Amino acid sequence: MRVELIDIEQTKNEAKRYILNKIPLVSKVFQFNSVIGDIKLEYIEFKVLIYEVISKKKNNRIFKNESKKETITMLVNTYNGRSESIDKIPNTLNKYISKSCIRESKINEDDLVNVVKEEIVSRLTDRLSYDSIDKISIQINIVDIKSIYKPYWVANFRGRNIFIDS
Repeated sequence: MRVELIDIEQTKNEAKRYILNKIPLVSKVFQFNSVIGDIKLEYIEFKVLIYEVISKKKNNRIFKNESKKETITMLVNTYNGRSESIDKIPNTLNKYISKSCIRESKINEDDLVNVVKEEIVSRLTDRLSYDSIDKISIQINIVDIKSIYKPYWVANFRGRNIFIDS
């Protein structure tokens, strides 16, 4: 499957060393040096959602309306649902990867668009003062949806999966 993905920055051995450095020394002694098994590379789908936000200030004047357009770019992890606002879309490259290496997303795309839209509205209303909310109307439209894949090293450590950015 040909997808857009963020390039891998860490090797498998670097990921293994990172996990071993994070385990406290006391745990290593009492757990008799538990080994890390089965480190594999998996890709998690991220959605890049670009919204256009139009805010109009209601005036008593007939001909003069103040409107402001902004674009907000959100990056949403489709595996766990976390979202963040970003300034710039990450650099990607096109590669072929196996479908078995892609983690299945747990969130439907339509639901995702609506939840992020509600999140933007709540953040904007929190930022505005409560007196001016009645005088401002906010309209949010989705402009573009793009899928990118981010690689993670997944290690099995004592029966749990540990995700490490690659």
